Amino acid sequence: MKDAILKNFLEDFCKNHELTGISEADAFEYFVNYTVLSKLYPREIYLDAISTGGSNDIGLDGLAIIVNGNIIQDKEEIDYFVNKNGTLEVTFAFIQAKTSSSFKGEQIANFIFGIKSFFDDYSSIPENEKIKKLRLIKDTIYNNSLNFTQSPELKLFFATTGEWKEPEEIRGKVNRELKELDEKSLFRNKADIIFYDAKKLKDTYREIYRKVIKEIPFNNHVALPTIPDILNVRQAYIGSISVNNYLTLISNDDGYLSKGLFYDNVRDFQGDNKVNKEIKETLVSQTEQSLLSIMNNGITVIAKKIEPIGNKMKLTDFQIVNGCQSSHVLFENKSVLLDETHIILKIIETNDPNITNKIIRATNRQTEVKDEAFESLKTYHKDLQEFYNAQSKSIEPPLVYERRSKEFLNVPNIKPTQVITLSAQIQAYVSIYLAEPQSMHRYFGEVLEKNKERLFKEKDHFIYYYLSALLMNRIERLFKQRKIKKYKPLKYHLGLLVFKLLMSSKGSQYKEENMLQSINDSTKLMRLINISMKILENTLAKEDIIIQNAKRNKNFTKQILKDVEAVISTMKKKK
Repeated sequence: MKDAILKNFLEDFCKNHELTGISEADAFEYFVNYTVLSKLYPREIYLDAISTGGSNDIGLDGLAIIVNGNIIQDKEEIDYFVNKNGTLEVTFAFIQAKTSSSFKGEQIANFIFGIKSFFDDYSSIPENEKIKKLRLIKDTIYNNSLNFTQSPELKLFFATTGEWKEPEEIRGKVNRELKELDEKSLFRNKADIIFYDAKKLKDTYREIYRKVIKEIPFNNHVALPTIPDILNVRQAYIGSISVNNYLTLISNDDGYLSKGLFYDNVRDFQGDNKVNKEIKETLVSQTEQSLLSIMNNGITVIAKKIEPIGNKMKLTDFQIVNGCQSSHVLFENKSVLLDETHIILKIIETNDPNITNKIIRATNRQTEVKDEAFESLKTYHKDLQEFYNAQSKSIEPPLVYERRSKEFLNVPNIKPTQVITLSAQIQAYVSIYLAEPQSMHRYFGEVLEKNKERLFKEKDHFIYYYLSALLMNRIERLFKQRKIKKYKPLKYHLGLLVFKLLMSSKGSQYKEENMLQSINDSTKLMRLINISMKILENTLAKEDIIIQNAKRNKNFTKQILKDVEAVISTMKKKK
């Protein structure tokens, strides 16, 4: 790679995500997938879930199917969102990454061919297992087209390490080839490719880790009464702001909606539900649009720093904690907005996460919110986070529990691979401690809902949440290091088997502290993993079942539990 700065960014990315033993080309694919999708998707991004490169990848290096604000990994998740929300809001994002220093027409043509093939009823070329799985998700989505709020959105990205100069020859071919996609009438937007060159990749990667600082006109405001220092709210203001100035606040440098500003908003955008339709109707009517400031509940912003500067307000490191629905509807209808139309804006400065959580709860009660949205605000999670912190002295590298999304972004010495999110914690605990790895193909909110009487209860011991998360974290780490090369789709089953072996190693007197050390010792852990993989291999053969079917099969889980008990019994007899 010729660009020294981009190469340095790539090395930094690999270090943060503990990507070792892979080629520069493979690392660059991961880097591009992460960098591009971070602009579209504000939550944690699992690299393996979106990376499709390899043999029979039909010219695609990355593919994310985002439904109702979530990257979908299994077709069963679609059924959950249909039943839970009644609507589907869909985005397909395709990515191709090349380390070459120029944009080559034949590479771009192969990329477009792969996309067209993906949306054909049947593939005309061989597909790897990841592409086949994503094709099933795509088919399930379009089989539920009656639930679309609008047709899916299509986003295409092509990246190299060179410089994009808008060559007419390539642009002309791209427009010609993409015309076939438009003729399918599958998407709400016209198909087009966004080209990422070295400069755009560097700017975007910097933006991901840069604090958000914006300055907005805010002359129509008053300061709210002083709040006692003990409550950790330094200052707060309420007033009105022009909707066009508000859109500037929530848009990124490319003119798109800054999804990352809504990390802490507990309610994903709900599409054309009743309330959002009413907001849209108000906006498209020039006479009623002027009533927006008195008809809408307004927007709540929490910033780590507020600086009044004349008639303007400078906000540093801020989040929209209430007003996600209004913000999206305003953005989608920006072409009809008038300069004189205003919306109510409340700005609060605090660095206290507990105060932030209370504000989120208070400002998001007007309509139904999903259970998982408020889950991490409960007291139990604060105590669990402190328990994680207490374990950090004896575990290397330590883990941190993320109660609020992205709260550890840009925190020195904490890599993304050390962060345990709410979804990761639920998946680890349910699959390992509750012994239900076959449920992990489902959306984590559904898993939480079905197990709400067995999760995060006051009587629950923190150690088992931590143990399960640490075990899955270390297994993931070994997969990334290529020390485990088989059974990635059965990683939760693998974790369950290792846990059972650990629990039995010293009988009932075996202390949890020793279990922690065994999990953190890669040599001891690999020994147990090898035994567990042998159990998986034998059970798969005995039951005559393929991995993809075994992954979600309850009877397969029951059988591996029987088989591990037999192994444990044999090991004890040998002693």
